Amino acid sequence: MIKILFQFLIFMLLLNCQDGPKAALNEEFERNNPKAKLPYSNLVGTYVLDDDSKKRFHIQDTVKMTMQIKKDTSLVLNNYITLNNWSVLNKSLHSKLYYINDLQSIYLGLFNPNISSSGSLDIYYRKSDSALALYAYIRPLKGQEHGDYLRYIKVD
Repeated sequence: MIKILFQFLIFMLLLNCQDGPKAALNEEFERNNPKAKLPYSNLVGTYVLDDDSKKRFHIQDTVKMTMQIKKDTSLVLNNYITLNNWSVLNKSLHSKLYYINDLQSIYLGLFNPNISSSGSLDIYYRKSDSALALYAYIRPLKGQEHGDYLRYIKVD
């Protein structure tokens, strides 16, 4: 009986240890299907932080936060959120990217650990117009229960 109770307690503990997003992964957006071919050239362009992310992170509407992915697999982030205290820095941050799309998985990895707590960007698209969106996971601050996501939407 104690063995069963112990297993049940461990199971409940695992269920409660979620580090999921505070923000709902908006139903207007859907994760890109890894079985669909997505060439890297489709990811190249400029992305802008959406208004929902600005509200959740208490960023003024006038602050323009952009992410640019270039053909040479480099990424430039202008005005970015620091991972340790969620404040906005008015600086540029650079990284190299690596991209895997083997039709079984899709992964956009970062070489700079200051952009996303997960070390990667999740690829989504908006259902209404198929605009690409990149999600950067930000771990919770000390004392917070959940992390959050920054959503950058492709504009060109």
